[in-house]
Amino acid sequence: MGPRYHFRLNGPPSTKMETVESMRSEGFDIGLHKTIPEAAYLPVAEQTVTREGIPVLADRFAAEAVMQGAHLYSPGVKNCQGLRSGMKATVQDQNGILVGSGIARQGETAILNYHQGIAVEILSSRFRLPPLRESRWYESGLIHLQSLPSMVACHVLDPMPEDVIVDLNCSPAGKMSYLCQLSDNRARVVGFDRNTRKTEKAREHLERLHCKNYQLIAHDSRYAHLDYTLRADKVLVDPSCTGLGVTPRLSVDTTMADVENLAAYQKQFMRAATALVKKGGTIVYSVCTITGEECEGVVRFAENELGLIETDARPIVGSGCLDSKALSQRFDPELDGAGYFIARFIKP
Repeated sequence: MGPRYHFRLNGPPSTKMETVESMRSEGFDIGLHKTIPEAAYLPVAEQTVTREGIPVLADRFAAEAVMQGAHLYSPGVKNCQGLRSGMKATVQDQNGILVGSGIARQGETAILNYHQGIAVEILSSRFRLPPLRESRWYESGLIHLQSLPSMVACHVLDPMPEDVIVDLNCSPAGKMSYLCQLSDNRARVVGFDRNTRKTEKAREHLERLHCKNYQLIAHDSRYAHLDYTLRADKVLVDPSCTGLGVTPRLSVDTTMADVENLAAYQKQFMRAATALVKKGGTIVYSVCTITGEECEGVVRFAENELGLIETDARPIVGSGCLDSKALSQRFDPELDGAGYFIARFIKP
C-alpha cells in the first residue's frame, strides 16, 4: 500500500470544498490531488497489531479491508469460536497474519447464523486509516471510496454532456457513478453486469451518490452488441482480471493458466465494445493488474484483430509503461502504491 489512501469527492466544486473543510475540522488530514480535482487522500501509516482477546478468522477479502481500517462484517467471518458481544477480538487471515483488533459487536451464534452487520468494530488496524465507509460523508454521498487509477481511467474516457456511454462491467458502479458526475449527470450512462444482485448493489451506490440519467442492465455484456441495438459514443471496458495490482494483498495464488484464461475473457469484452461504439467513438480499457498478457497483449489484439487505433491515455498520472514509447498508461505498485493499466482507442 502506498503512502496515500485516495477517495473521491462527489458533487459540484463548492460542495466538494465544503466536504474537505468539514473533514479537516474533525481532524482528518485531507490532501487534494494536483491533476484529478475530485481525488482526495489521507496519509497512510503502518503500525503493529498486537494480539488480544478472542482470535477471529476472516476471509482474505474481509481481512484486506480490515487491514485498511474497515470494520469486520459478519459475512467475512470464517471462525470466531467463543466470541461474545463486548469481548476484545483480534482479526487474522487464514495464514495467521494479524490485520486488526477491536471489540465484538455480536456473538459467535449471531455472526455465523445470520451473517449480517458488524461483527468486530475495529479500533486498531495494520494501516492506520479511519473507517470512511461508516462516516456521515460516505452515507450522504459526499465521498466514495475509489482508487486514484480508477478515477484516472474515467478522465481518460472524457465523458461529456449528451454522450451515450456504455460501461460493460459496471458493478459496483464506482466508475459508472464517476462518469455520471463528470458529465454533470447529463450523459446517458448504461451499465451492464450479468449478475442481478450486483446490478442492484450498483443501483444503491448510484442512488447514494445522487446519479441521474443512468440505466442498469443485468446481462452478459460480451453479447450486448448481439442482443441490444444500443450504439455508444464511448465505451468503458473494465473486466475481471487477476487483480495483481491491488494493494495491500495478503496472499496471491494466481497461476499462469488464470492469466491466459482471463486475457481471453477480456478480449471478448473488447470485441463487444468495438461493435457497440460508433465510428470515431472512444473505447477505454482498464484493469487493476500488471501482467503483459492482460495489458499490452490486449492492446495488440485490439489493434491487430479489431482494427482499433490506440491513442494517448491522458491525463498521464501513472509512472510509466514497459515501453517508453507506449501510448497506454501504467501504474507501478512500487512507485504509485497500486498496479493498474489504462489504454484508449478510437474506432476508425
